[in-house]
Amino acid sequence: MEINKEISILQILKESLRSLKNKEILIATMTFVLVGTAIYTLYDPYNNFTIKKLIFYVLGEFILCIGEMIIIKIVEKKYKKEEVDVKNIIQELMPRSFSALALYLIVNTITILGTLALVIPGILFCVYSAFYLQVFTLENNGIEDSIKNSISLSKGFRNFIFGMVIISITMTLINDQALLRLLKHLFNSSISSGVNIIIASVIDSFTTIGFTSLYFKIKKIKTIE
Repeated sequence: MEINKEISILQILKESLRSLKNKEILIATMTFVLVGTAIYTLYDPYNNFTIKKLIFYVLGEFILCIGEMIIIKIVEKKYKKEEVDVKNIIQELMPRSFSALALYLIVNTITILGTLALVIPGILFCVYSAFYLQVFTLENNGIEDSIKNSISLSKGFRNFIFGMVIISITMTLINDQALLRLLKHLFNSSISSGVNIIIASVIDSFTTIGFTSLYFKIKKIKTIE
């Protein structure tokens, strides 16, 4: 009961929406997140696979991963009421960026394979490992420990995490299916794809903020316990 009072998904979503207006987060969203999303969307190797597409796809994921880490650090600074300097954050994160990419690809690959195999294993792993990037970025853990500690941290709170995952998936599906089809009827292919990529970037930043906020709330509860 106390946990339910402490955590409100609706409140987290409201806070995340307000945080999107933050200048530093807007900078990260409109640079790293947007560029990364654009590259991996335009060079999606699942359609007409080529080595070139795969290379650019991984590059896009790399840039996006850095963008998400920057946002995670900004949320931490705001949470601790510390001054935010995006340049310093980037300099701090860059030495670990390739390890972050490896972790990012491992988690996403396992999630995709699990989903393709039986659906449920992929969703469960997605829920259990939801905080892998937060743990990696904020606790300076290695690749294996980031996954293990995320699984440990999620214990007892997986219903909240599942709710966030469903909201994230729903927003992505609405953007990639319903909204994109509507835009294609109203505009040409280039404009509709561009708007789709921009919205996808905003959704990615929004969900990164939301999961990071949930991470801090769970950490606070577990520290008190």
